[in-house]
Amino acid sequence: MTRPGIREFALLFLLALMWGSSFTFIKIGVDAYSPLMVAAGRLAVGALVLWGFALMRKSALPKGRRAWVSIFFIALLGNAAPFFLISYGETHIDAGLAAILMSVVPLTTVVLAHFVTDDEKLSTGKALGVLLGTVGVIVLVGPETLSGLGGGLFYQLAVLIAAVCYAIASLVARNLRNQPRVGSSAMILTFAAGMLAPFSLIVDPPWQMAWDMDGFLSILYLGIFPTGIAMFLILYLIARAGASFVVFNNYLVPAVGVVVSFFVLQEIPQPTSVIALGIILAGIAVSQVRFGRKRAIHNGDDKADRGPGTPTGGADKAK
Repeated sequence: MTRPGIREFALLFLLALMWGSSFTFIKIGVDAYSPLMVAAGRLAVGALVLWGFALMRKSALPKGRRAWVSIFFIALLGNAAPFFLISYGETHIDAGLAAILMSVVPLTTVVLAHFVTDDEKLSTGKALGVLLGTVGVIVLVGPETLSGLGGGLFYQLAVLIAAVCYAIASLVARNLRNQPRVGSSAMILTFAAGMLAPFSLIVDPPWQMAWDMDGFLSILYLGIFPTGIAMFLILYLIARAGASFVVFNNYLVPAVGVVVSFFVLQEIPQPTSVIALGIILAGIAVSQVRFGRKRAIHNGDDKADRGPGTPTGGADKAK
């Protein structure tokens, strides 16, 4: 694992861009189809995209019992469960409140990482980053959104549970740092689709639903970008910069939504939105600062910490 550089920050922003746009398409999808079908459909499309990529790259599959067990839990906790829970929760709560609830992900991840990892301990920088990120999200969506807490508690809990699932899955994904990324990503989404598809076919048979072009296109978009490509980016960034760095994209997601609306819809952001984006970016930057620590160089440790895709990572592992 290495300190994040320009490439890692750029990919983090790209990941936030895809996930930030996903909430709009989820809304379109659940207006046409059931939350279960939207979740299962995007996973199936994402799996097909990655299998096509894996065949083109001739990527190998993961090896070892630990890797396959990790893939199962990432599929369950990082994809199948949260995709359904978020789609279900968004049928009754607004996006602003969902953004606040999802900001639990970085906080949960950095705390859990402190206790279950050796190289992602909670630091002053990470604590300040979490604090600034949370403040930024609240400023962005408006403090008045907090007044909605408690109303529709069941649906809020669904999103909150999804956030905790994401945090746990991001830590489990550390076990795949030395595995082929494309093959691992394809298997994760295949497992996840296999978990939800049977329930969707039984509970919400698609042949009993009216055809909707907008709903279909939204599922297609969700599967290709915020699911398929995003899954690959997650494994890459966790291998390179760690889970605690990757989950900060949950703070960027609502802020990126404001930026996208400006360029695509010409919606002029409020001054508070610009301030919020600045706070969030500052929080991510501060989280990477090592306060009161001197850089120690240990040749042996440096080699051991290099993730896949570095000169010693091997060509196949970077696929």
